[in-house]
Amino acid sequence: MTASSLVLDRYARALHELAVAAGDVAAVGRSLSALAETIEENPELAGHLHSPQLTRDSKKRMLLGVLGDDVDDLARRTVLLLADRGRAGAVGELAHAWNHIVMETEGRQVAQVTSAVPLDDETRARLLRQLGTITGKTISLTEAVDPDLLGGVRILLGSKMIDGSLRRRLESLGESLIRAPLGAIGSVD
Repeated sequence: MTASSLVLDRYARALHELAVAAGDVAAVGRSLSALAETIEENPELAGHLHSPQLTRDSKKRMLLGVLGDDVDDLARRTVLLLADRGRAGAVGELAHAWNHIVMETEGRQVAQVTSAVPLDDETRARLLRQLGTITGKTISLTEAVDPDLLGGVRILLGSKMIDGSLRRRLESLGESLIRAPLGAIGSVD
């Protein structure tokens, strides 16, 4: 985790605690998602928020203009606090940290699965069961296809990588053969 993501994680956790206490979790989530989407769709705005030449006050005014009147008050205050602390450029990423915290507290997790071919329903169901058993959480999958894997799957689960691809297995076998003492391979008569 980078220093910036650690800071955003702390803000998102604090905001989540306040939102839960206020019964406002869904509204905060909608506000943060809308803000992140606006920043993502407007590279000029993102550039201004990252610019060291603009003052914190001008960035706050910009954010207030983008937030509008329909934004949740807890989300607004958190976004403005980030800008006050010189982290206006990270405001767009707050929604990602928020979503991670919400999923964590609800016992859910996303696994990114990359396979050589699209997963069939049976394989998908088996993966969901196995990953759920390993993590103790409800798992949802995001799937991608990479023909370079040759076969098998590569799974990114949080910060953990499970590489069950055929390519990795072949690499591992090659490494084992290279490290094996000559006598272990067998003698040639």
